[in-house]
Amino acid sequence: MRLLFGKLLILFLLLGCSGSDDEQSTEIDNTPVVSSLQIFISSEEVIVGQQVLFSVFDNNSMNRTADAKFYINDQEISGSSYTFNDIGTFDVYAKFQDIKSNTEQVIVNQVPIEYKQYVLLEDYTGTWCGYCTRVSFAIEQVKKQTNDAVVIAIHQGDPMQFSGEATLRSHFGVTGFPTAFIDRKARWTPPEPNSIDQVLGKLSNKAYAALAMESSLDGDMLTIKVKLKIGYNYRALKLGLYIVEDKLVYDQRNWTSYYNGDPIKNFEHNDVLRKSITGLLGDEIPSDQLGHDKEFEKEFQYVIPSEFNKGNIRMIAFVTEGTKKETINVRSSKIGENQSFEK
Repeated sequence: MRLLFGKLLILFLLLGCSGSDDEQSTEIDNTPVVSSLQIFISSEEVIVGQQVLFSVFDNNSMNRTADAKFYINDQEISGSSYTFNDIGTFDVYAKFQDIKSNTEQVIVNQVPIEYKQYVLLEDYTGTWCGYCTRVSFAIEQVKKQTNDAVVIAIHQGDPMQFSGEATLRSHFGVTGFPTAFIDRKARWTPPEPNSIDQVLGKLSNKAYAALAMESSLDGDMLTIKVKLKIGYNYRALKLGLYIVEDKLVYDQRNWTSYYNGDPIKNFEHNDVLRKSITGLLGDEIPSDQLGHDKEFEKEFQYVIPSEFNKGNIRMIAFVTEGTKKETINVRSSKIGENQSFEK
């Protein structure tokens, strides 16, 4: 009997132990599994001497920056930031628990060359527009304070109408008159005569491209050489060239207090856009002509129509970056002028 009881006790203990093992085997490990990493960089393009910050997150959206190791061109760095002191393109990735992140690139450019900044004012106007004299008056005030504002008056619905004005209005979202833009980016805040500083303030910006023109006239044939000095490693640039005419005299409606009379008899219209020698938004510069400290030039010819006054003709050249609307720089030139780049 004692023997039987002993055997039963041993069997009970064995069954109890095996039951405990089964219960342990059903426990679930809830520790998140890291299967991938995503690296983020504070800037994809910098100039030499600038610092870039790195961060990395795993597939569970957990920030692993503090525990990850970062590599630049396969060389491990200390910490999660790096100051690039060499020019070139650098591959950056991270590792955590032997898992490698995606690779991002940082482009490091030379320190840009700075040039004199001009500001472009574009005035969408017409002789029928009684409130457009508000912008005309503001432009006069700007010209009294600086010679570095380049103005283009784009007329609609009057004898000075520019053939491409509808295309320009559509592209820049002009829905009413008057409308004026600064550097094709910011609308000149109405009432414009009270917002002169909005224009003048742009002149303190840095310009990394400079324009210069040379021109000559042989009869009605106008030859223009436009030169562009590039001070930054731009990937894509467009060069534009317009013809404008000054001292055109037409009556102007006036519903403002800035001038006397309505209409204003024999009002002098200046900076009137007459012709786009290039595409309306400029022509692309070949990519092999771009680069830091490179110079591009192109010659244009234009037969001046008989209805234009040659003595009042000027050329306006402008440069924009890629598909961006904003002008990088702009410049005006009279016929026969031989300009140089300005810093």
